[in-house]
Amino acid sequence: MEKRKKVKRKKVNKKKRFFRILFRFLIFFLIIFLIVFSLKNSKLFNIKSVNVDGTKKVSYNDIVKVGELKKGSKYFEISKSDRIKKLESIPYVKNVKLGYKLGGNVNVFIEERVPYYQVESRKFLLVDEDFRILEERNSKVDNLLSLNGLNVENKKPGSYILSYKEDEDKKLLLRSLKDSDYNLMGNIKDIELLDSVASFVTVDGIKVEFGSYKNIDYKLKMLSLMLDDIKKTNKKATVIQMEKGTNPILIVEDENEGKDKDKSNADNEEKTYIEEKVEEDKN
Repeated sequence: MEKRKKVKRKKVNKKKRFFRILFRFLIFFLIIFLIVFSLKNSKLFNIKSVNVDGTKKVSYNDIVKVGELKKGSKYFEISKSDRIKKLESIPYVKNVKLGYKLGGNVNVFIEERVPYYQVESRKFLLVDEDFRILEERNSKVDNLLSLNGLNVENKKPGSYILSYKEDEDKKLLLRSLKDSDYNLMGNIKDIELLDSVASFVTVDGIKVEFGSYKNIDYKLKMLSLMLDDIKKTNKKATVIQMEKGTNPILIVEDENEGKDKDKSNADNEEKTYIEEKVEEDKN
């Protein structure tokens, strides 16, 4: 009997301890909730000033409006990550750093996107290096690389071009053209990207028939060497064909007749040129 009573007492004591601990946790979380609730609803965390740095294209008013940073509003009503997402929805905004100081001062640092390409549609779409559309213009902009052959109907600022899986080769080519190893940045002004082939026009007016999206690395290395040689030798080049023969073909203007040289002759010249470069590399 005594053993049973002892067992019952232990069970009762365990239940009492459990409810005491549970009660204390509930009281603790209730106090925390009341503190957080009172702080969030007090004027202590009201926004009093907003300082914005790093912007050239995005207006101060757009930052305040989209980020919901109106003076007098409560800063912690919206999470920091949600505010950043809202601000990054602005087409020209790339990255956001957001900070709050006691006293109601909000600091916003914006890293803006920079136009790199332009695509002609009903208007001219300015596009950055990540292929995001930044804005529409009524006229062409100088010093931007022109992209042609793309379907950009119904595309608006904030959306992306070349966003489909089948566009990966085109994106790879565009990224490769910026690679400093090829030294082609600044040498190309127009690019046409069709489904199966691509072509360029250089700043000197030479048309580059690049061909398919295969062997991009090899073809860009050869193109870089050829353009460099053309500048050094002052050849009046008109066309470079990357896939018409075994080796790239360079077509130059015939000074005597004012016409382009025969492609077969150009092919022979280019083969000699490539063989010379190979010999130089070996030595």
